[in-house]
Amino acid sequence: MRCPQCLQTLPELVGQCQCGFAFDEVAAVDLQDWFAKNQQILETAYTNAPTPWQQSGKSGTFEDWVRLRIANLAPVQRSGTYLDIGCANGYLLECLAGWARLKELEIIPHGLDYSAKLVALARQRLPTSSHLYVGNAWNWIPVQRFDYVRTELDYVPRNYRKPFVERLLAEFVEQNGRLIISQYRSRHDDLTQGWVERELERYGFRDVEVHSGYSADGLELCRVAVLHPADSLPRD
Repeated sequence: MRCPQCLQTLPELVGQCQCGFAFDEVAAVDLQDWFAKNQQILETAYTNAPTPWQQSGKSGTFEDWVRLRIANLAPVQRSGTYLDIGCANGYLLECLAGWARLKELEIIPHGLDYSAKLVALARQRLPTSSHLYVGNAWNWIPVQRFDYVRTELDYVPRNYRKPFVERLLAEFVEQNGRLIISQYRSRHDDLTQGWVERELERYGFRDVEVHSGYSADGLELCRVAVLHPADSLPRD
């Protein structure tokens, strides 16, 4: 795991970086400040990046990008709407639409990001799409339900992850749709633990489907967990 503030690589379950950035146990009164700090950090890093994939949060080569992002298409087995939460410059949506066509499927791209500057870049990249929104998925009111919704748990502090996922399942995803939760890791992590589906299972989510992405040397550095609204919500 990498700290968004100082970019230091950290153990997956660390609660707070040495620089002071908090990953969990953020008090409700501090939550909006946490979101604002994240927005400022990511907006600055992404808008100054030289390649489209770096503007969407991935260093390395285009080949690295494809290997570790194409798993986000694996749950797509039929055409439909696809909302990318944290869409940044829209590059993942652009790629997903192209990859879907190779499967003879069509996805209608929708993107949400809390940075107006990044959404402006996405609108330049996807000029024919009117489905790009500025907002924070934590409290944004969706304009519709979607067949596929992609997100990451890192978008909220750890003590808000379970209600975040519950809200997406209840309010964002079509009843027969899919919630796609991506996790990207560093080769410096302990890859024997800390994977996204285990965290979801600890929260009580059931029937988690998993897809993986691999580095050029065969190291699993991406895992995509898929939840089905009708089957996955925790039992009371």
